[in-house]
Amino acid sequence: MRTFDLTLLAGMLAGIFATVACAGGGATVPPPDAPAPSQPLAIETILQQSLPGQTGDTLRQVVRDQTAWAEFWSAFREGSSLSAEPPAVDFTKDMVMVAAMRTQSCVSRVTIRGVVQEGDGLVVDLLEAPPAPNCVCITSERPIHIVRLPKSDAAPRFVVERGQTPC
Repeated sequence: MRTFDLTLLAGMLAGIFATVACAGGGATVPPPDAPAPSQPLAIETILQQSLPGQTGDTLRQVVRDQTAWAEFWSAFREGSSLSAEPPAVDFTKDMVMVAAMRTQSCVSRVTIRGVVQEGDGLVVDLLEAPPAPNCVCITSERPIHIVRLPKSDAAPRFVVERGQTPC
């Protein structure tokens, strides 16, 4: 009967396991027709707050030029304490994305958490957090989030997660 040297056997097994582990770790090349990988875009908040007493429905909008921005701001700020002049945006390189919830009975928040270029579109990660059921408030408010991001002609698709704002 033959006896094996345990040290030799252990070394052989370690070599086999290392070879198998390394074989699966190589980089794969996607096929030429594969979609481009998702690319997160840099976003910068222009305004995020709840406007007391403002009424309105859900709003999801992209503004791509100065004229549309001035018109949006003028209509949006009506009845609020926001400045008459819209925040400055260089529309030669940037655009504006707006998300607002319909008027809420109490404390609430909407947040554009991120925007990703995916293929020929934009995927917008949006969190809507209405008030918790136990909240009691004196005035209603409309939450809004406005961000600046690099200019794109791509159409946005909003992916909405529902949360809750505690009192």
